[in-house]
Amino acid sequence: MRAFFLILSCAIVLGFVAPPVSASDGAPDKFVHGLIDLRVLQTDDQTGWFDRGLGKTRYGGKRGEGRRRTGALGEASLILRPHTTWGLGGHLHLRYEKEQKSPVDVIEGYASYSPVSTTPWRFSMKVGAFFPPVSLENTDIAWQSPYTITWSAMNSWIGEDIRAMGGELTSKYRYDGGDVAVGGAVFLGGDLSGTILNDRGWSMHDRATGLFDRVTKPANSSAFQPRGDITPFKELDNSPGAYVFVRGEDENIGGEFLITAFDNFTDESATSRGRGAWRTRFLSGGVGYFLPFDVELIAQALIGETERRAPSGLRLDDSFAAGFLMLSVFADEDEKHRLSLRHDRFRVNDRIGAGVRRERGSAWTAAYSYRPDDYHRLSVELLSIDSTRPSREATGVSADQRDTTLQTSYRFSF
Repeated sequence: MRAFFLILSCAIVLGFVAPPVSASDGAPDKFVHGLIDLRVLQTDDQTGWFDRGLGKTRYGGKRGEGRRRTGALGEASLILRPHTTWGLGGHLHLRYEKEQKSPVDVIEGYASYSPVSTTPWRFSMKVGAFFPPVSLENTDIAWQSPYTITWSAMNSWIGEDIRAMGGELTSKYRYDGGDVAVGGAVFLGGDLSGTILNDRGWSMHDRATGLFDRVTKPANSSAFQPRGDITPFKELDNSPGAYVFVRGEDENIGGEFLITAFDNFTDESATSRGRGAWRTRFLSGGVGYFLPFDVELIAQALIGETERRAPSGLRLDDSFAAGFLMLSVFADEDEKHRLSLRHDRFRVNDRIGAGVRRERGSAWTAAYSYRPDDYHRLSVELLSIDSTRPSREATGVSADQRDTTLQTSYRFSF
């Protein structure tokens, strides 16, 4: 893995030092972007997963304090996107957060190559660490959503637990008004992806895990004793994973679709320093379409399974699924005021155990955002999640919970 990051670093540096694209070529010399997101929020009394609870939201109640009103730094990111006359480019997303293992961490970092094509066909590739093409929702800068503050359950999990560290190749066919792309990737890392679905279940937030960060394990008793953390992007068995996808977009009908099949091909019996690998695979699909009155509809769903075999012979086997339907519309002709409404459903089935880790849940998200220009966005969001998870009873709370968060976000981006 160290050799991989050395190669990646050299490739990204090459993107900066190679001859840049000039303004006359249709692009600026450098692409430097940044994002600061400040929050004011009110939570209920459910202990959030960041504090080792089994609550479903990023900002939950504190143990022993109940509900809280507070401010927070939601995001502080710097994104570098160099491009050159050779078709070589790079993407480096750095985030500052004091709760991370390291105050500054890498969310994505890759070098890309997309040569100019004079035919309808265009080929591109990238090498590094990146999100698989799963989300139709996280299309804004820093893998954020232009629709809501909080991501859907399925894309929260993708941002938290899934990353590919390898190479991706894409072939795209372009026609008048649209295109269809087919691609795939081979990658290392991600051998612990899926652990959090077994230990905690789904959550809804807007925080991607850094490449060198860890995911907090929830408590399994009322004493809330630390249980260690999960490093989802670790490589344990030196066996590569893969994914394939097909994506299409047509401006004439105002629609798009995306289908992705992912498998980390991990040896589910592999262990390293007490940490066990999980064989995780899923199939996701989604469509986006503009309804009458310019109402945007996005629907996505994901189904999968994750399996672990402990050295003792104990087998853990979960199936999981999540999906959402979202409607979003601009309330004015200048497209400054946006209203969005989303409904999520999610589940985890413990297929072998006593069902303690099974989970069922649904959520509603309502958001309003005001974006007077390209640099500023003010958003207000109400999120309500109903879920059932029997493992909560071991921590002294009911298996049935409702998590509610009201938050306001001010975002400055460039």
